Amino acid sequence: MSEQTAEAAGAEVAVVEDERNLRELYVDVLSARGLRVAPLESVAAATAYLSRRAPDLLILDVKLGDGDGLVLLDTLRGQGLRTPVIVATAFGTVERAVQALRAGAADFLVKPFTNERLVSAVGAALESGRRWEELELAAPKIEEKKASGGELIGTEGGLKDVAALLPRVAASEATVLVRGESGTGKELVARAIHRASPRMDGPFVSVNCAALPSSLLESELFGFERGAFTGAHARRKGLIEAAEGGTLFLDEIGDMSLDAQARLLRVLQEREITRIGGREAVRVDIRVISATHRDLDAMAASGQFRADLLYRLAVIPIRLPPLRERAGDIPGLIDHLLEKHAARQGQRAPRPDAEMLRRATEYPWPGNVRELENFVARAVVLGRFDTESLRVTAQPTKAAPPAEPVPPHEEASAPTPPSPESSSVPTLREAVARAERAAVIAALKAAGGQKTVAARLLGVSYKTLFNKIHEHGIREEVHIA
Repeated sequence: MSEQTAEAAGAEVAVVEDERNLRELYVDVLSARGLRVAPLESVAAATAYLSRRAPDLLILDVKLGDGDGLVLLDTLRGQGLRTPVIVATAFGTVERAVQALRAGAADFLVKPFTNERLVSAVGAALESGRRWEELELAAPKIEEKKASGGELIGTEGGLKDVAALLPRVAASEATVLVRGESGTGKELVARAIHRASPRMDGPFVSVNCAALPSSLLESELFGFERGAFTGAHARRKGLIEAAEGGTLFLDEIGDMSLDAQARLLRVLQEREITRIGGREAVRVDIRVISATHRDLDAMAASGQFRADLLYRLAVIPIRLPPLRERAGDIPGLIDHLLEKHAARQGQRAPRPDAEMLRRATEYPWPGNVRELENFVARAVVLGRFDTESLRVTAQPTKAAPPAEPVPPHEEASAPTPPSPESSSVPTLREAVARAERAAVIAALKAAGGQKTVAARLLGVSYKTLFNKIHEHGIREEVHIA
């Protein structure tokens, strides 16, 4: 019996499974570990049961005889069900399981699974449920810690939505993948999530995967046993074990080697590690938040990053906008950073004039908030702002829409004047189609032709974007212009 399931002995687990043999397997395996199991054979039976009782855990099959388990999960979450849910399925793809995680499931099982995998998932999910209860009891304490921590400054470019999402994300145990260009504040977001979470009293361990060679990164993360390699004179715990009870932040996860990715995947699936050179599995209780400036979807498609690991890391995806998409936030950021660095230097800060602010809002800030902070810190030390450094002389970055005139081959993206035979006013269908086509082209250009990135910018699936490209006859040269 695992430590988690031992602690949860006596907990009630409802199992919704239409295959009799598998229902009996659940009962046998979980009952043997001291859990009370309620076997249910259908959506109807589950609905009736859940209207009367609130179990500690729900195990839910996706394809049931009288309905879809994910539809039931959406309904239950909409009704306010707080019970942790594990989704089990032998159908569909891994993407289907990830859909379940994003709908609020604590974990998923792909049939056939081993008894050990079932017990591990159940123990982790029950522990997650207990943390939800602890979070509610500790709410005043969490609010106090949040008030004393750093904040995301600004509301533009979707940052307001990110800030509103953080408390809910912090309350969960789901993995988080923060995407954004260098200098946008990815570690700030990770620390904010940790500070507002039930793990706030545990350690926050930050690892820059790009700063260490792949061989050294593995030994730093997983630790090693004495004699594992030359120079390993004694057993050493790794950074994953150092994060026990807290949060492990993996920055620049896209730079992790495939071998290290495989080992990390096992940590996320089994909640255990094996030190390098060791045989003993060590249980770990950590929450993983990762970050990257790379396009992991494209890397997964080309085999440079494990797709199964990406699904596990990105249960909750967060995109941080670059500073050039947040021009309206720049004056407020400058004020905040002036106060911060003036207090640190113990001297008065120079005040920005209107011309300096105008240049600052027009400058593209390729280094994002990190570059802006260096600019402000320099101004505090020198007692004046170096406005010459804000001259916009370079071309916009690839991720920003170009400012130059539109080339002739793109003129079709703009609304065309009506022909003499047509009405002077386009129909609503025509106007929508033109606007949709222009939006798709703009997103493709902003993404440098990378369709996965463009789809995220538009807030649609890759398949929808692909269909729209063909529907509107958008040529490949427009994608990469």
